[in-house]
Amino acid sequence: MERLQIGGSRSRIILFALIISLSLSACADKNDNDTIVTTNGNEDIVTTSDTTDTKPETAPAETQPVIELTPEDLPELLPDVLKLREKEYDEMPYLDTQEQLSEYVLWNLLYGRTECEFRLSWELSHNLSAVALEQACEEVMSYYLFSAYQIWDMMTEDDGDPNSVYGKIKLVYEHPEYDLEARLAAYSYVVNNPPPEGGFSDYDEERAYAKKIHDYVACKVTYDPMGYDPKSMECKRGYEGLQEAYNVLGKNQETVVCAGYARAFALICQYAGINCAWVRGNKTEESSHAWNLIYPCDGSEPVLVDVTWDDGQSIDIVGQTEVDYSYFYIPLSNEYEHTAEENMADFIEYLNQ
Repeated sequence: MERLQIGGSRSRIILFALIISLSLSACADKNDNDTIVTTNGNEDIVTTSDTTDTKPETAPAETQPVIELTPEDLPELLPDVLKLREKEYDEMPYLDTQEQLSEYVLWNLLYGRTECEFRLSWELSHNLSAVALEQACEEVMSYYLFSAYQIWDMMTEDDGDPNSVYGKIKLVYEHPEYDLEARLAAYSYVVNNPPPEGGFSDYDEERAYAKKIHDYVACKVTYDPMGYDPKSMECKRGYEGLQEAYNVLGKNQETVVCAGYARAFALICQYAGINCAWVRGNKTEESSHAWNLIYPCDGSEPVLVDVTWDDGQSIDIVGQTEVDYSYFYIPLSNEYEHTAEENMADFIEYLNQ
């Protein structure tokens, strides 16, 4: 009986040990999902650390490798956000208004043709002066964006037709390789930051994408001190005047003036399918300014974007991370500091009717 009593005690000890073992095992399992309490002010914050193999509900986004493109990857033609290439013209079209002339020149440029011929009404030709032709070349830069050209041949001629005169424009670009580099950089940005397949249809989504472009341009370059001295810019234009998209998007480019900011922003926007125009205005005898207009995808009223002023109101250094948004997506009805040149504003409005 004594042995039986001893054996019973041993059984109880073994049972007690098993219970302790199971309890420790449960504690170990619980420690795989620890509860951590931290204090923030007067508030206790409870967080849970889960070390199991289950994946979190939202996995962190993986860093996508940068897609390196070459000029061979670039679409042959520039983006056509207004779908002007869908228009058809006669071989020698008759153009009756300034808007028609400018639109025809832009149509040719969007096809990569820097030379075109046409017939002009007598009224438009201004008694055979080239005023209408010069104005057309300036207006089309609102969407073509590459202004570093020389007027190689611009003329009107009375060839005996009682109803019209002959007209011709031929432009020669100073450094097409620079413009190609800018185009490649803009297209590469869009390839590596793809917009929605099929284009934008939501206002907020399009605005968010435009904001990324705005920040990219503002952070990549700084405003050049030359822009504060109008006299120093009187004889400079194009790349030398830091006014081209290349001066932002080209390799080793770090400083630019307003026209360069606006052209680079518009170029990336257009490759992304955003209807963005380049605008010039605030013109005085000594200076002028440039900025952008966006016609939102939902058909709402156009908005203003001024990357130059937003960059200047933040810490303006190359590679900065802070950008101001005082002049981003401003309704035109509320804007009084930007006055566009009337001819350019009228042409942009005409194209977007």
